[in-house]
Amino acid sequence: MAKDTPIAFHKNIKIDLDLIKEHCKKNKLTLAVAESASSGALQLLFSAEEEAGLFFEGGLTVYNCEQKKRQLEVPLSLSEPCNGVSWEVSKMLAVNICKLYQSDFGLALTGFASPYPEEGIYDLYAYGAAAQNGELLFCKKIESDKESPEEKREDYAAILIKKFAEYLKQKEETG
Repeated sequence: MAKDTPIAFHKNIKIDLDLIKEHCKKNKLTLAVAESASSGALQLLFSAEEEAGLFFEGGLTVYNCEQKKRQLEVPLSLSEPCNGVSWEVSKMLAVNICKLYQSDFGLALTGFASPYPEEGIYDLYAYGAAAQNGELLFCKKIESDKESPEEKREDYAAILIKKFAEYLKQKEETG
């Protein structure tokens, strides 16, 4: 993303967001998000879409393991050993946000956008997942080449949106 351009106005993101919106509207489907590393960027992007209320149900930002447990039923035994960042945690967030919001699709993003030296975390990455009706569609490790934590958070959100748009486009093409 260009540093001075808000993520919601970046052309490539807009194309992917529009594809997701149109797919949801055409098929009368809804979407909710759960995120941590992206600091609400997914919620910002989807809520900024024109006619967002026709498909976007909302989202939760759940930073710590305790909130992941309370809000989205991720067991501490699963989240604490990995500081809330793993394939399994992302999967549970995507599946359980569908249930919580009674939405058709759930997107989830959890990861590290800045080092966490006191926990020995220096490798920065995220996991992005998508679920439909409580069933996992995909879960991918996401890495960003951006420098600042702010840019990494936006990039993680943009990459997940792109992956979800690609998934929907492929699904439509294959019937």
